[in-house]
Amino acid sequence: MKGEDRQALYTTYINIILYALCYQLQRPIEPFLIQSLISSSSTPTTTVNETYGLLNSFFSAIQTIGSPLVGMLLDRIGIRMTSAMVYLSSALSYLILANANSMTALFASKIPTALQ
Repeated sequence: MKGEDRQALYTTYINIILYALCYQLQRPIEPFLIQSLISSSSTPTTTVNETYGLLNSFFSAIQTIGSPLVGMLLDRIGIRMTSAMVYLSSALSYLILANANSMTALFASKIPTALQ
């Protein structure tokens, strides 16, 4: 394997590890974030469990819509550009999640994950 190919391979592995680490670190925090957002709401209408279920269902629906889109992008623009778009959309999702101060923002943080 050439040095240039090896560097690309290592860069890809590092990106995958960072992506998986960020994803796995934010999942256990979501119920607590939902709890704090619901308790700060003036009129809480749903429980934490219901809202967490809705959030995961919304995430799954976005993934279902986005998967064919990512496949199409892979075919049209190639793996490098698509990978870059996937990582940027993940970063955008985490940025929105980090600044979420309402349930709407929390749900909006899942929209960029269509490209994951």
